[in-house]
Amino acid sequence: MMAAAQTYDAIQLLLRAMFDARHDLSGPALKAALEDPSATYRGVVTTYERAFSPTDHDAISENMLWLGTWHGHERDYFYKDDERKATVIRRKQSAAAS
Repeated sequence: MMAAAQTYDAIQLLLRAMFDARHDLSGPALKAALEDPSATYRGVVTTYERAFSPTDHDAISENMLWLGTWHGHERDYFYKDDERKATVIRRKQSAAAS
Protein backbone atom coordinates (compact mmCIF):
# COMPACT_ATOMS: atom_id res chain seq x y z
CA MET A 1 0.00 0.00 0.00
CA MET A 2 2.72 2.47 0.94
CA ALA A 3 4.60 1.99 -2.34
CA ALA A 4 1.45 2.76 -4.32
CA ALA A 5 0.79 5.90 -2.28
CA GLN A 6 4.40 7.08 -2.63
CA THR A 7 4.33 6.44 -6.38
CA TYR A 8 1.09 8.39 -6.77
CA ASP A 9 2.56 11.35 -4.87
CA ALA A 10 5.81 11.17 -6.87
CA ILE A 11 3.91 11.38 -10.17
CA GLN A 12 1.84 14.29 -8.88
CA LEU A 13 4.99 16.15 -7.76
CA LEU A 14 6.58 15.55 -11.17
CA LEU A 15 3.47 16.70 -13.07
CA ARG A 16 3.31 19.87 -10.98
CA ALA A 17 6.99 20.51 -11.67
CA MET A 18 6.37 20.08 -15.40
CA PHE A 19 3.67 22.76 -15.27
CA ASP A 20 5.87 25.01 -13.10
CA ALA A 21 8.74 24.62 -15.61
CA ARG A 22 6.46 26.19 -18.25
CA HIS A 23 7.15 23.87 -21.18
CA ASP A 24 10.90 23.64 -20.49
CA LEU A 25 11.28 19.93 -19.76
CA SER A 26 15.06 19.98 -19.61
CA GLY A 27 16.74 18.40 -16.61
CA PRO A 28 17.85 21.69 -15.03
CA ALA A 29 14.38 23.25 -15.43
CA LEU A 30 12.59 20.25 -13.88
CA LYS A 31 15.15 20.08 -11.07
CA ALA A 32 14.61 23.77 -10.28
CA ALA A 33 10.82 23.33 -10.37
CA LEU A 34 10.96 20.30 -8.04
CA GLU A 35 13.18 22.18 -5.59
CA ASP A 36 11.05 25.34 -5.61
CA PRO A 37 7.39 24.41 -6.21
CA SER A 38 4.78 27.09 -6.79
CA ALA A 39 2.31 25.56 -4.32
CA THR A 40 1.94 23.09 -1.48
CA TYR A 41 0.78 19.62 -2.55
CA ARG A 42 -1.57 17.76 -0.20
CA GLY A 43 -0.71 14.19 -1.12
CA VAL A 44 -1.62 10.70 -0.04
CA VAL A 45 1.50 10.12 2.07
CA THR A 46 1.78 13.63 3.51
CA THR A 47 1.48 17.32 2.72
CA TYR A 48 4.52 18.40 0.76
CA GLU A 49 5.48 22.03 1.24
CA ARG A 50 8.90 21.54 -0.29
CA ALA A 51 9.67 17.88 -0.98
CA PHE A 52 13.16 18.51 -2.37
CA SER A 53 16.01 20.98 -2.00
CA PRO A 54 19.38 21.39 -3.75
CA THR A 55 20.96 19.17 -1.06
CA ASP A 56 18.04 16.86 -0.19
CA HIS A 57 16.45 14.68 -2.87
CA ASP A 58 14.39 12.41 -0.60
CA ALA A 59 10.66 13.23 -0.47
CA ILE A 60 10.20 11.47 2.87
CA SER A 61 12.05 11.41 6.17
CA GLU A 62 12.47 8.74 8.84
CA ASN A 63 9.61 10.06 11.01
CA MET A 64 7.14 9.27 8.21
CA LEU A 65 7.84 5.53 8.08
CA TRP A 66 6.03 2.81 9.99
CA LEU A 67 6.17 -0.98 10.05
CA GLY A 68 3.14 -3.15 9.79
CA THR A 69 1.48 -6.12 8.19
CA TRP A 70 -1.87 -6.90 6.64
CA HIS A 71 -3.80 -9.73 8.33
CA GLY A 72 -7.37 -10.75 7.61
CA HIS A 73 -8.30 -7.49 5.91
CA GLU A 74 -6.86 -5.38 8.76
CA ARG A 75 -3.68 -3.41 9.19
CA ASP A 76 -1.53 -4.44 12.15
CA TYR A 77 1.24 -2.11 13.36
CA PHE A 78 4.55 -3.47 14.59
CA TYR A 79 4.97 -0.61 17.09
CA LYS A 80 1.97 0.44 19.20
CA ASP A 81 3.14 4.07 19.09
CA ASP A 82 2.72 4.01 15.28
CA GLU A 83 -0.83 2.72 15.70
CA ARG A 84 -1.62 5.50 18.14
CA LYS A 85 -0.34 8.14 15.70
CA ALA A 86 -1.83 6.56 12.54
CA THR A 87 -4.21 9.42 11.82
CA VAL A 88 -1.60 12.15 12.31
CA ILE A 89 -0.12 13.62 9.12
CA ARG A 90 3.61 13.11 9.38
CA ARG A 91 5.48 15.87 7.60
CA LYS A 92 9.00 15.68 6.34
CA GLN A 93 11.67 16.72 8.81
CA SER A 94 14.90 18.36 7.76
CA ALA A 95 18.04 16.23 8.01
CA ALA A 96 19.13 18.20 11.09
CA ALA A 97 15.85 17.39 12.91
CA SER A 98 15.98 13.61 12.28
